[in-house]
Amino acid sequence: MKKVFFVIIPLTLMLCALIGGCVQNSIQSPATPAPTVPVVTPQQTQTALPTQTCSLVPGQTQIIPEYESVSVTVNRNTITENPTISIVFNGGKGLGMVQKMAVTVIRSDCVTENDFRNNPGMGATVTLMGTTQTDRVIVVVTMTSGVQYTIIDRDYPFPAQM
Repeated sequence: MKKVFFVIIPLTLMLCALIGGCVQNSIQSPATPAPTVPVVTPQQTQTALPTQTCSLVPGQTQIIPEYESVSVTVNRNTITENPTISIVFNGGKGLGMVQKMAVTVIRSDCVTENDFRNNPGMGATVTLMGTTQTDRVIVVVTMTSGVQYTIIDRDYPFPAQM
């Protein structure tokens, strides 16, 4: 009988301590959660998902006032191993009024590339990688007055091979 008490009493005390610990923890004030840090392993790689969608639908462009007008040309490289897209600033009446020319290419594989030229002069070129499909090109110029004009927003298909 004494052996039973030696086993039951310690088990009862441990059970009370566990229950008491649970009750005591629930009464404490909530702690600030620790920030989680993502773990990156060398085996992880980013892959493009085939269900990805992006907008290849051109938006609206603005007409620049005559005294600020500028010209920009978009050229596609016809070599399939290097399907670059070159955007050339040709100048115009507003040549000295353009503070920045920003170019965005939204590729058919949903990759977006950006680049810009500050105070572009005649012949200033931005070259970005395209695909052998149809890619969307957006050109926005910022004038010295701070006004921005989207002067190009079009789809440019890769030239057909002969």
